[in-house]
Amino acid sequence: MSVSEVLEAVRAMSPEERERVRALLDALPDASSPTDDAAQARLHEAGLLGETRTRVAGTRARRSPVEIKGRPLSETIIEERG
Repeated sequence: MSVSEVLEAVRAMSPEERERVRALLDALPDASSPTDDAAQARLHEAGLLGETRTRVAGTRARRSPVEIKGRPLSETIIEERG
């Protein structure tokens, strides 16, 4: 099937079907850019990455702000810029 035939078929679809096709196309991996797993595997093989950790999607550690003693950082920067 040629690209123009695919385009004709998509034009004949209902808006819901088009949206589904769009979602399926967006879910396809980009062949030009490796996935994170593939990239990490290559880095590991090259000896540039010691270990890989899997991260559960949506889990982020909640961290509280750290109080810094002394002058504000902005004052230090302004002073150094002179």
